[in-house]
Amino acid sequence: MKTLAAPDSAWEARLRWGSRRLTAEILDGRGRTTLSLGDGPEDDVAIGSAARAHFTWVPEGLEVRFSPGVEGEVSRRGDRPQTFSELLQRGEAKETATGFELRLGHQDVLTLRIGTLIGEIRQARGRFPRLPLDARALVFIALALLAV
Repeated sequence: MKTLAAPDSAWEARLRWGSRRLTAEILDGRGRTTLSLGDGPEDDVAIGSAARAHFTWVPEGLEVRFSPGVEGEVSRRGDRPQTFSELLQRGEAKETATGFELRLGHQDVLTLRIGTLIGEIRQARGRFPRLPLDARALVFIALALLAV
């Protein structure tokens, strides 16, 4: 899926080696919901490092798990970027048995670095917001079409 055509609940992960673009992936509830960076056979993108990062789409945002060796910062709702260590001190990220984890909300931007790999993860800039259709709206639309 092209990032410009993504629904508004989607997240985009743009990865590059220095100035060379590597890949751009979309995570949303209708298609791909996870993306894994690492050198294991289960990883989606090989990064040439022992460090790992894993992204999981959830309706409330994006869950991010990463190992030691991953550096970066998060800009919350357009505020000044905060490093991972600052997020840990404030309780916005937590340490787990395998590394660290944090959750991104809408309007948050994550920039991570693993060696020369740079990842920019943000909510996709979709042109078409997803319409909240429920059963009553669909019945109304069906009746309107039958009336015509």
